[in-house]
Amino acid sequence: MAFERVASLSEIPESGSKAFDVRGTPVLIARAPMGIYAVGAICSHQYTPLEGGKLKACFIFCPLHGVRFDLRDGKPAGTLTDQPIPTWPVMLQDEDVLVDLG
Repeated sequence: MAFERVASLSEIPESGSKAFDVRGTPVLIARAPMGIYAVGAICSHQYTPLEGGKLKACFIFCPLHGVRFDLRDGKPAGTLTDQPIPTWPVMLQDEDVLVDLG
């Protein structure tokens, strides 16, 4: 695994998310109540940004139509899409958020 620094933890709001460009890949870092996650930053339903979507437990809700994605595996719930969003390993090192895009 090749983890790389994406952000400082202080850049990600508690119970919020922020999108970053990591080597040309849109990555959303979500600081959810159940932990910190790295997922694709674009909804697989209408290809809109997920940044700013409501977080609940380990789920993010798309701000456009409310599609719910599981931050652990990217799987959607509901009928609007059956396409998951990508997920990547994430870890904290001191105050740095590190992601492995593989």
